[in-house]
Amino acid sequence: MDMRNFILHRDILSVEAKINESDYIFGVQWKAPEKPYDETWVLKSYANKLTGEKDLSQEKINGFLDAINAKWNWNVAQFKK
Repeated sequence: MDMRNFILHRDILSVEAKINESDYIFGVQWKAPEKPYDETWVLKSYANKLTGEKDLSQEKINGFLDAINAKWNWNVAQFKK
């Protein structure tokens, strides 16, 4: 998976990715982790850049989310302030 054109605006990240030889644009939102090793980016939208369709399988979407979500041991207490 090739990712490019990362644009961060407050807690929303826009990123382009090439999946199955097609270009997609994704919108993900930052969320504070609730437990160690939790996800920090939540999918808000995506579309095929050429057709505008949402034509990815759940497996491909999960692969994208796995690629952008860090697998860190978060200090969760820091986010619960």
